[in-house]
Amino acid sequence: MALEIQKGRSKWWYGRVAVNGASIVRNLGVLIQGTPPRKLRKLGDIPFERSRAKAQAALEKLQIDLKSRRSAEELVQTIHEIRTGARVSTLPLVEVCARWKDLPRRRPLSDSYLAQAESRIERFLKFVKAANPAIHDMDQVQSPVCRAFCQAETKRGVTAKTYNNTLICLRSVFQSLRKEAGLSENPFDGIPTQEGETVFRHPFTAEELGILVEKAKANEFIYPLIVTGMCTAMRRGDCCTLLRESVDLKTGFIKVKTSKTGEYVQIPIFPLLRDVLEKAMEKPVERPPHYLFPDLEARYRVTPDYLTDRVRDVMRAAGFFDTADAVDEEEKNHARGEIHQERTTGLRRASVRDFHSFRVTWVTLALSAGVPLEIVQKVTGHRTASIVMKHYFQPGQEDFRRTLAGKMPALLVGPEPRIEPKVAPLDPAELRTKLTAMSSKTWKKIRDELLSRLPAPPAAVVDVTPTS
Repeated sequence: MALEIQKGRSKWWYGRVAVNGASIVRNLGVLIQGTPPRKLRKLGDIPFERSRAKAQAALEKLQIDLKSRRSAEELVQTIHEIRTGARVSTLPLVEVCARWKDLPRRRPLSDSYLAQAESRIERFLKFVKAANPAIHDMDQVQSPVCRAFCQAETKRGVTAKTYNNTLICLRSVFQSLRKEAGLSENPFDGIPTQEGETVFRHPFTAEELGILVEKAKANEFIYPLIVTGMCTAMRRGDCCTLLRESVDLKTGFIKVKTSKTGEYVQIPIFPLLRDVLEKAMEKPVERPPHYLFPDLEARYRVTPDYLTDRVRDVMRAAGFFDTADAVDEEEKNHARGEIHQERTTGLRRASVRDFHSFRVTWVTLALSAGVPLEIVQKVTGHRTASIVMKHYFQPGQEDFRRTLAGKMPALLVGPEPRIEPKVAPLDPAELRTKLTAMSSKTWKKIRDELLSRLPAPPAAVVDVTPTS
C-alpha cells in the first residue's frame, strides 16, 4: 500500500493497493495542494503535507473498504454459487456501451438511434468519471449519481424531450445489463420524466404543395425525394432507402417495412408519384441492393445534412424561410412562413417546416378530407391512434371551425354566415402548375377556378354629361 502522484498528468492523489493478488492504482479523490517535492519520501511545503495526510487517510479507508467488500462479496458469491452454480459477475463501465449494443433484439436498431444512444451513454460515463473517479464498475453506480447527472442535464438547458429521451435510454441500458452487472436494482428507477412544451410542425396547404413541387423541378436531384415524401408520408430515411422490389406499379401500391417502428405499410401510388417512380425504374441498377433512388441513398448514408440543405433551398424558393435571414426587404415581403420557432427552453430553435412536415401535411389533409383514421395508420405505420392525433393531425383554425360548423346542430352553431371568398392572387408558379395539370376531363374545372380568382373587371363608366 503506497501513495502516488502523476506529475504533469493529474492533479489527484493515487493509491496503490493489492486486490486478489493483483496490484491496482485507484484515484483517491484528494487534490494535490501546495508544491510537491522532487521525491515523495522527502517533505514538501505545509499545504502539500496536509493533502498527503488526507490522501493517506483515504488510502487506508480504501484498503479497509476493499477488505470488507471482499468479505461481503465472497459471502454473496458463496450464496449465489450454492443457488445457481455460477459466480456473480460485474461489468466495467468502459464496456457498458459495447455490451449493450451486442444484446440480442427482436429487430436491429437503426444507425441513427445507435449513434444517439452511444452519445448519451458516453456523456453519462464522462459525468460519472468526473463526479466520482473511484467508480469503475457498473454495480458501483448508485441512484444519487444518476440524479446528479439528470440535474446537470437540466442545467445544461436541454429541452424536456431531450431530457426524457436521455433518461429513458439510460434507464433501459441499465435494466438490460442489470443481471450481467450484478445490480440489485436499477439506479435510474424512480427518477421522473419532465413535462415541457411540445412544438408541432406546420402542415402545408394544397396550394403550397403545388408551389413546392414547381420550385423543386429546378433541382433534378432533390425533386424525387420531395415528391415521394409528399405523396407517401414516408420518413426521409425510408424514402431514400426505398427498394425497387417494394414498388408495384401494376397494382399501384408501395409495400415497405418502416425503419423506425418496423411496421409494414401499404401506400397507394398517386399520378404525381407514378411519374417519378417510372422514371426511376427506367434507370439501370449495377448491383444489389437495388435502391430506387441510389444517389439519394448514398447521400443519406454519408451526408444526410446535404439532403436537409437541398430541401431547405426548395422551401426558400417557395417562400418558406426565417424572415430574419431575408437578404432584402423584397424577399421578406414575399415570405410565406417561418421554418423555425423559438423555445422557452432548449439549446436550439424548434424546426416547424422541414421534410417531416410533408408527413404531417399528408395526415392532416387526409383526416380533414374524411379519410378514416385506420386507413391513415395503414399508410403511416403508427401503432396507436393517439400519436397520429396528437403529433400529426394539425388542421388550421379555419378548417377546424368549418368542420365543426358543418357537423354540429344548427341550434348550437347557428346559420352559416355568408363569407365572401377572398380572391388570392395567382402566383406564376401556381398558375403554371395548374395549367400543366389540365386534361380533357379537368380543363373546365381548372379554368373556372382560375377565372374565379381573377380580380373583377372595372365597372363601365357611363357618361351622363347633358348634351347641349
